[in-house]
Amino acid sequence: MTNELNQQRIIDEFTRCFRKMLMDPELAAELVRIAKENINQPNAYQRIAEEVSNQTTIKIQEEHTEADRRFIKLLMDVVKGDSQLY
Repeated sequence: MTNELNQQRIIDEFTRCFRKMLMDPELAAELVRIAKENINQPNAYQRIAEEVSNQTTIKIQEEHTEADRRFIKLLMDVVKGDSQLY
């Protein structure tokens, strides 16, 4: 039951995030820009989380949830995958 609640919480957080991106098409580009600027920095994961919170409407708490961790990892994977295309 706890695992199901946790999974639902993750889905709910991702849904809110995707809604924001659909309502503000520039948000996705901003998120990718932030990830690209920080991906090669020391503590890239933490820097990306902080910059996303500071520069966008997506707020990531200091204590990252599982959804936060997955979201930041997804951003990093997108940027890494993008750089491999060139």
